[in-house]
Amino acid sequence: MTTTTLPAARRRRATPAPDLAARLAARDADMTVRLQTAGLQHDVNSRHAETIVDYANVVRLTPTDQSTTPVATLLQRAQRRIMQPGGWSRDTVTDGRGGMCPIAAIQAEARSHREEGEARRLLRQALGGSHSIPEANRRLRGPQHAALVLGQAAQLAAREGL
Repeated sequence: MTTTTLPAARRRRATPAPDLAARLAARDADMTVRLQTAGLQHDVNSRHAETIVDYANVVRLTPTDQSTTPVATLLQRAQRRIMQPGGWSRDTVTDGRGGMCPIAAIQAEARSHREEGEARRLLRQALGGSHSIPEANRRLRGPQHAALVLGQAAQLAAREGL
């Protein structure tokens, strides 16, 4: 009868703690994200009352909600598309990285011409209605801001039962 012996366990070397420069770079990146988020919140909340976005509701909107409607679900899918890395385009309908403006995201997700038209109408309403959608898109600060507006349009669709 043969016996097998296990090889001796290797000890892992302890990873050294990051040096001061690495820790400062990580803190700088964290604070940059926080400041950008705070700036976005301030910008959105300081708009006219009809364009204020409730951040909590943007996160809670999911296609599994009982109150969602076809147009609200369409806008939520467009919102997810915009939030993907490189998913938003400011100055063009689509860019080389796969980014697209909110109108193109709606067109890509729409299942019917009627849904697309209603989604566009609600998006324009969520953007304040005073500018064209492409012009308003150029004024957005980033993909998070575009996603917030699409989320607000989805809320309008759910409220209107579309």
